[in-house]
Amino acid sequence: AHAAAWHLYNRHYRPRQQGKLSMALGSHWIKPRRTRLESLRECQCSLDHVLGWFARPLFTDGEYPPCMRERLGSRLPSFTQEEREQVRGTADFFALSHGATLSFQLINDSLKFGQLEDLDLRMLLYWINAEYDKPPIFVVQSGWYVLGNTKTEDPKHMFYLKRFIAEALKSIITDGVNVIGYTAWSLIDGFEWHREYGIRCGLYYVDFNTPDMKREPKTSATFYRNVIHKNGFPEIPENRPAQGMFPCDFAWGVSATSIQVETTPTQFADPNVYLWNISNNGELIKLESFRAPPSHRATHCADYAIIRQQVRLPNIYQLTNFKLRNRYKVLYAF
Repeated sequence: AHAAAWHLYNRHYRPRQQGKLSMALGSHWIKPRRTRLESLRECQCSLDHVLGWFARPLFTDGEYPPCMRERLGSRLPSFTQEEREQVRGTADFFALSHGATLSFQLINDSLKFGQLEDLDLRMLLYWINAEYDKPPIFVVQSGWYVLGNTKTEDPKHMFYLKRFIAEALKSIITDGVNVIGYTAWSLIDGFEWHREYGIRCGLYYVDFNTPDMKREPKTSATFYRNVIHKNGFPEIPENRPAQGMFPCDFAWGVSATSIQVETTPTQFADPNVYLWNISNNGELIKLESFRAPPSHRATHCADYAIIRQQVRLPNIYQLTNFKLRNRYKVLYAF
């Protein structure tokens, strides 16, 4: 049916209108549960069953994906060479739908083939670009949802909307994917299939309890309007990443205001001062001649051990990767 409509438009209307025609295809993104070749193949098969089912006939060879043929066999219809040629190439761009109503996370796990679904629009765009020979991609539906009792304040919806738009932008700038447009779903709250009115996807809140179905813009509508007005996320000076080196005599340190002993709820402070050999073995060396002002408490045998335990934590987060010119640092624990 799609191919017949495309050929009809191509013959009778395109010469005068110069329009473009495609079919909206919905998909999730799937990632491997384990880093094994078998898991990667299952991810490919999942995308083939959800997206490739329609996309491969249109953009590749007029035939279903091999994975579907292998697993479903005679349950799939077969095509003549003439039928394959009739279908192949009947899309002027790749029209992609992506969002909550298409998420198998909400409905069905069977087509994940044991792998993990992920809301990663950028990876999906990259896969389409690689799988179907770099077609122009128009995101014709994208968005998320909030619960039905949400009114005009919808930060969750706005967060996902910003995330998806940013991923589309990264696809263009970083990945070289030819994304030609983005359409948010949806303008107003409405009936959302099997979720009915239990969720809301609109940029405008609809009060279904009023006779005239009162509509009010949500915070996500204001956000999306600003993105359109600025045509994206223009860089401003105060948001630019800072790059460069600190002065050679710049002081780095780590402090602890209090330390919790796991065996007792009592908080205490160690009055001792230590040298932290961060650029070599990471050892703490107590300076016997220096002490902090008295804390009006007796010294505990666990003080030194607890300090050492806390100092190991920054090491886990690779603070030692900073170039500190192989000199000792002082740690004050008050």
